[in-house]
Amino acid sequence: MMDDEVSYPGLQFPSGLRFLVARQPVCRSLITVIFATTTCVVWAAVPRALLPADQRAFVVAHCGGCHGADEPQANFRIDDLPLAIDSVATAERWQKVLGALNSGEMPPADEPQPEAAAKADFLDVLAKAMVVARKSLADQGGRIAMRRLNRREYRNTLRDLLGVEVDVSDMPADTSPLSFDTVGASLFMTASQFEQYEAIGRDALAAAFKKHATAGVKKQMRVEVEKTLNSLKNANQKLQANQQAAREWFAKLVAAVASPENAAFVAKTRPTLKNEQEFRFHWRSLAGLPPPDDAIANSGNNPQFLAAILEETRFIPYEEHYLSMPGLDTGAYLTVPAGPRAPNSNSRLICDIPSDWPPGEYVIRLRCAARPEVTPDRRFVEFGHRHSGDRMPAISTHHVTGTMDAPQVIEIPYTLTDSGSDPAARRFAFREIGTGSAVAVRKLFDEGVKANGIGPELAIWVDWIEIERRTPPDGDLPPGIKPLRPLLDTTDAAAIPPEDAKRALEQFIAEAYRGAKPATGEIDRLAAIYSARRGLGAAYEEALTEALVSVLASPRFLYRAEPGPDDARRELDGLEIATRLSYFLWGAPPDAILRGLAESGQLLEPAVLESQTNRLLDDPRSAGFVEPFVAQWLSMYRLDFFQFDPALYPKFDDSTKQAARREVYETFAWLVAHDGRLADLLSADYVIVNGLLADYYGLEGVHGDEFRKVALPAHSPRGGLLGMVAVHAMGSDGEHSSPVERGAWVLRKLLNDPPPPAPPNVPQLARLAGKSLTARERVVMHQEAPQCASCHRKIDPIGFGLENFDAVGAWRTTDSYTPVDANGKPNPKSKKTWTIDPSGALHGGPSFEDFFGLRDIVAARPKEFARGFTAALVEYALGRPCGFSDELLVDSIVKAAAARDFTVRPFIHALVQSEEFRTK
Repeated sequence: MMDDEVSYPGLQFPSGLRFLVARQPVCRSLITVIFATTTCVVWAAVPRALLPADQRAFVVAHCGGCHGADEPQANFRIDDLPLAIDSVATAERWQKVLGALNSGEMPPADEPQPEAAAKADFLDVLAKAMVVARKSLADQGGRIAMRRLNRREYRNTLRDLLGVEVDVSDMPADTSPLSFDTVGASLFMTASQFEQYEAIGRDALAAAFKKHATAGVKKQMRVEVEKTLNSLKNANQKLQANQQAAREWFAKLVAAVASPENAAFVAKTRPTLKNEQEFRFHWRSLAGLPPPDDAIANSGNNPQFLAAILEETRFIPYEEHYLSMPGLDTGAYLTVPAGPRAPNSNSRLICDIPSDWPPGEYVIRLRCAARPEVTPDRRFVEFGHRHSGDRMPAISTHHVTGTMDAPQVIEIPYTLTDSGSDPAARRFAFREIGTGSAVAVRKLFDEGVKANGIGPELAIWVDWIEIERRTPPDGDLPPGIKPLRPLLDTTDAAAIPPEDAKRALEQFIAEAYRGAKPATGEIDRLAAIYSARRGLGAAYEEALTEALVSVLASPRFLYRAEPGPDDARRELDGLEIATRLSYFLWGAPPDAILRGLAESGQLLEPAVLESQTNRLLDDPRSAGFVEPFVAQWLSMYRLDFFQFDPALYPKFDDSTKQAARREVYETFAWLVAHDGRLADLLSADYVIVNGLLADYYGLEGVHGDEFRKVALPAHSPRGGLLGMVAVHAMGSDGEHSSPVERGAWVLRKLLNDPPPPAPPNVPQLARLAGKSLTARERVVMHQEAPQCASCHRKIDPIGFGLENFDAVGAWRTTDSYTPVDANGKPNPKSKKTWTIDPSGALHGGPSFEDFFGLRDIVAARPKEFARGFTAALVEYALGRPCGFSDELLVDSIVKAAAARDFTVRPFIHALVQSEEFRTK
């Protein structure tokens, strides 16, 4: 034990927390209260994982000869394997059986093999039993581990307390594909994390003090973009001059090759070259030929550079056409870049926040218009940071609905943090949508040249760009800054009475600890730290920071603790319920209204709790519930698994992917806001889209950036999750759709019937890469092995029913596949094209003729969907896995929602009103 480490009998801390306790003497007296484990009672008997008795006969018949009671091989017996898998030891033994059968190791190749169908049936039964065993053996019986703030909650809590955004991207991730980021068991603490909390807390305080000091500073500037035209004109003239210089150099090259003084070299060298053009790389050996740098400076003396300049002749007529356009006296057009001309061609219009402007809340405005000649899909602009290397990832995308006669003004809010060494935080640009990929813009440019001989039509005209720093209303201060104002606003910190400084620290702690009382003596210790630092000559902000950073790195701030003297079940008090509720529905601490009701005891009244639940759901901050819950519930991390090929899918760029992701969030948010039916996620006659996604879906008359409800035409494949582009893109590899991934996702997320984990050492679809097969043929061949068929007979039919959607969710009726050779190169001669057959039948269930029939089957099972949704909601809200002991809780929530036609809010209300939510 370290010299200054304190022991707490009966409590065992992770190593990181022991370090935290040792480093935080201010907080030691809190520990015995904070670090008690929260417990819930077991509500329902945990079901047993029990194999049917007739399955033993299969094992004995095919494994008993080698693994019976008499001299069992590998010392492994199957005759005494219990049918009830209710211990870890038994589960491990059955897992060995499952693994040996799945891998094909057993029975050995020289022994009689079971029939494929019988083996598939047995593997299906055993795999399901193992899933039940894992869940029952891992069941926590309702116990809730004490929870650290996950990194998004930590970021939101600092934001609400201090009014500043902090970067938490370097902190360890709290999410995994197997659980929500709210589950306490995975929210451990390490010593290195504590160091990060101290550093981030110190930076956050400095940023908050600076933001407060500059709160009244107003800044505004406007960029008149027509001033960019001179650089475009100069670049065009320079290109023409360089091309003329390149032509002259190549003429000199031809003359040098023909010169008598170079005849011997040419005669010797020419037979060794593939073509005449290769002479350009021997220019140093040709007498009388000047270096390429004499023609074009900084060419690297590379003749190929000069050749590339000559090849780009199409930019001259394109830019001359540009300069002949109307409206250039007051504005400029965005161009489509291609090749080396991109940096100087107005493909991006730049706006930067000056380096001496303070952090704070800004708005960036763009006055622009779309030309009537261009197609709807090009009437969008992207806004993003400019990074080194000409990278510009889009922050947001905006629909340009204004005209040349009536331009529109687009407003984009932006929070500038004190970014320090990252200059990109202040550097921005606008560009036309779809021009961030070199492959996509080359294709667009070539199509334009083919259509009119010049290039793509100019689509977006920009009048000006404006940047303004917004000042907050007087008195609108974050709750953590408000009590510190007497210390921050004074010009003479030494004149502040010690009791006033102590009172300010006490009020800050009350806000930081979310209403919970500090430990005895903590205020005095913090005041002593402040006074000591001041006494040593530290500036008052520095002294204040050192006193407060220990608060922001303390267990009381970092943990959502519900202390108790023992593991006995008790009701939560008002502040504890307020904290559970706000972090559930906002991912942030309770506000003053919620805390006031908690402190008065009114929040404990069911009617008040229901009213506050609705208030939190109606608040824009409920996005702090919608987005993380939906993203993790529906496993939307898969949307970022692969890069989507821009040559195959030029319309599915980063902006479209971002809009597709938002469609899922916005649809669920709409259901929450309007108490819509959960089953609308299975099938609906409407979508929630903005102008960009409506264009992608081919829906007319939808304009602007706002997501809104749009009615669908009859027989539309859209509506519900199965019609969303994001869902189908997640079920692909960026080039091809994956019936297996899509089918498994539907079973897990929509039908609440997750398939068992894929066994190791099974044949992969990749082994068929060189064969000319349809997608269905490829997957059916994969089912030939019984260990594959046991799961795939349930998964694959669903995936086949979704094959009318390509890798990026666009509707299609045909598909094609080009096999690759042994070197991994496509073989066009073996390309196979086929008409998609979306028909199939659920394993042991109804058949369907097409996607619409499959969607109807899925939509006819709202109770299964509701149970899966409820289990996810319980885990997310309570911060622990939803186990078998929660079956009665799940039943009660589903029953309450069923009484209200399965609208969304009754699920949330039933959970919040439940004893599990209101007790520890």
